Amino acid sequence: MLATVVSQSHYDLYVTPASALGSGQAQQLTSGTRAYQFSWMPDGKIILDHVTLSVLNPDTGSESPLSSTLPMASAWFPSSCANGRYIVFVRVDHRIAKTINIWRIDAGGGNLKQLTDGKEDEVTVCSPDGKWVYYADLFNGIKLTRVPLDGGKPERVSELPIGSVALFDISPDGRQAAFTTYRSAGARRELAFVPVDSPLDAKLTDLQRPISSQGKIRFTHDGKAVVYPVRDQDADNLWLQPLDGSPGRQLTNFKSEQITDFHWSFDGSKLALIRGHTDSDVVLLQEPKP
Repeated sequence: MLATVVSQSHYDLYVTPASALGSGQAQQLTSGTRAYQFSWMPDGKIILDHVTLSVLNPDTGSESPLSSTLPMASAWFPSSCANGRYIVFVRVDHRIAKTINIWRIDAGGGNLKQLTDGKEDEVTVCSPDGKWVYYADLFNGIKLTRVPLDGGKPERVSELPIGSVALFDISPDGRQAAFTTYRSAGARRELAFVPVDSPLDAKLTDLQRPISSQGKIRFTHDGKAVVYPVRDQDADNLWLQPLDGSPGRQLTNFKSEQITDFHWSFDGSKLALIRGHTDSDVVLLQEPKP
């Protein structure tokens, strides 16, 4: 007799005007296709991660694969650069020596270029000035690292470990990073704000609300606050925490579903979110009687 749990995920992409965040309504853009992570492009399209990369037009709903050659590999965590020329992403090589590295591709597809050669480099954020790609070096303690967008030697940005499954963000002016961290093993999570050019001046502050387990942190479009999902019973909503320490507030008013990713468009007029849930059932397998 064997007991196990089978799970099925149902997560889709939604978009809402930034001016209507509190309405509790959002337009659903995908259905039935598991959405993982995504990134806005400067032209208003969206790069989606379905284990491979595809381009979604939110106005028409049409989706097309991003032309590339990724034999025996999958693509995660896309980040579109502000110049509109490149997309950076995590490429997982599934051959005998499994590696996870940061790669670059033209926004129109093609011209793949490997940027890192570590053992487990994950999560990508292209800097606003287009000079750097920031990522998390999981193999060496989940540390924030960066590499030139044109290729070169990686640089460690901070020795603080990144919590919350290695998720972080870079401010709109490119000057600081935000992520959750721990002062010591077993300590509560805190927010770290790290100046990327002077990481020893990092500031740690309390989270005003407990962040959801898979929650991502994003700077607001004006760079004056960070936003992260908080959970109340079965619903996730976005909480805004100002950088100046003033009281925060809830931005959205959803009554169901969990939020696993969200991004403002480059012009700040729209917010897209990946929302959904996972169904889990216990399964009992028993050998038939002789």
